[in-house]
Amino acid sequence: MRKRHRLDSRVVLTTVIAGLSAMANFNVARADDSASALPVSFKPAQRTINAYAVYGDGSASRGGDMRWRAYELGFGDVLTDYFSAYVVYLNEGHPTDHHRDGFAALGSFRWPLGDRVAFELSAGPYFGMDTTHVDGAPRNEKRWGLRASAAVRYYLVPNGFFVKLQYNHVQMIRGFNSDAVLFGIGSDFGGDPSPAVSDGRTQVSIWAGTSQTNHPQVPMEKGYMVEVKRPIDNAWAYSASFVYEGNNGVAGRRGGAAQLWYVAPIKGGWTLSAGAGPYVSYDRDEVSGKTRVNALLSAQLTYQVTKDWAAAVRFNRVATGNDKDQDMFMVGLARNF
Repeated sequence: MRKRHRLDSRVVLTTVIAGLSAMANFNVARADDSASALPVSFKPAQRTINAYAVYGDGSASRGGDMRWRAYELGFGDVLTDYFSAYVVYLNEGHPTDHHRDGFAALGSFRWPLGDRVAFELSAGPYFGMDTTHVDGAPRNEKRWGLRASAAVRYYLVPNGFFVKLQYNHVQMIRGFNSDAVLFGIGSDFGGDPSPAVSDGRTQVSIWAGTSQTNHPQVPMEKGYMVEVKRPIDNAWAYSASFVYEGNNGVAGRRGGAAQLWYVAPIKGGWTLSAGAGPYVSYDRDEVSGKTRVNALLSAQLTYQVTKDWAAAVRFNRVATGNDKDQDMFMVGLARNF
């Protein structure tokens, strides 16, 4: 059987659910226990962040069943009582010979259905990356499409912790479509009005972890990264980094990347962020065109240990044009100056 070299869904979901539960404890302590409080009627005096993780199963129009390996992780800003904006990572499971995942930017409309229940409709552009085979050769296909969903939330804690049942539909341009039913948890968090990385401070971080080319039978390598990041404001930042992806005989890349980041700082020292940008790399294992411009897509969870020091975990996806996509799961240590 062909080996699968994406992130294991059970490990990812367990980690994220534990992290959401830990972060939600800060909101539980601050939650209003009034029985008359409605989650969607909460009018924040400051920024409110929403995060969730859902897991489930479905099917694809090509490849069939997802084999209970579909999941989605998302976070974003609650803009008004009814509207939100999200950044989402979606893994569409494991249909036969199709392992597609990707990132989406969503607009979301919420409407209360009762005391603790809210109905939610979301949609937005989706950039999908599918590991498959074409004429017997490994292929990393990229497609744009639409990711749409309908969901029901039940708030266990008003204005805080909730459980979520969600139906997803993915409609791709010149690619296969998919449908899935997912269930999970989430929470509304109070945004941190004074995050540690603000007011013109510079953050320098070092990273180490695993690096895996999305090809069958390719060994996992060690990857490293050094990054310098500067905030634009409390919601946006930019960074420059040097990336070393290791060398497994298929891909031996290193190079420099520049990324724009969407940042969501949460009270209690946590920060969720997502970044994207160009990555100019040199690949010692490429026969021709060793220097290429790729895309570096990242999702990150940071905990501010002190005012100056932070620890973080990150998922990097190197999206290439020559079927050598790379996944890097890394831990990092950051210093604010």
